[in-house]
Amino acid sequence: MLRGLCGGGLLLAAAPALAMEADAPPPEGWAGVRLAIVGGEGRITQLDPLGPAARAGLRTGDVVIASNGGGLETLSAALAGAPGEQVALEVRRGQGRRTVRLVLEQQDSARP
Repeated sequence: MLRGLCGGGLLLAAAPALAMEADAPPPEGWAGVRLAIVGGEGRITQLDPLGPAARAGLRTGDVVIASNGGGLETLSAALAGAPGEQVALEVRRGQGRRTVRLVLEQQDSARP
């Protein structure tokens, strides 16, 4: 009788698949930037020219000194947020400082 109610068992077979999809981790965001953390500073070593960081005005050699209002210790978590999340980076370039805001994307979304 249960087999008849479940459409030949399809409902029971679909339940584990739905559970696996619900357990899948959310997609990680992408900023298109690579940093080297040295002496409490994050120096930008590589920048994807099509990525959110480059479009926000960051350059190779810029130094990230804070993220999202916290210290550099919050940088990894900020850059690993979900696509669509905004990240505010406090950046030093030469003698100047400024805040740069970028929106994390899925990596493939910036590719033509």
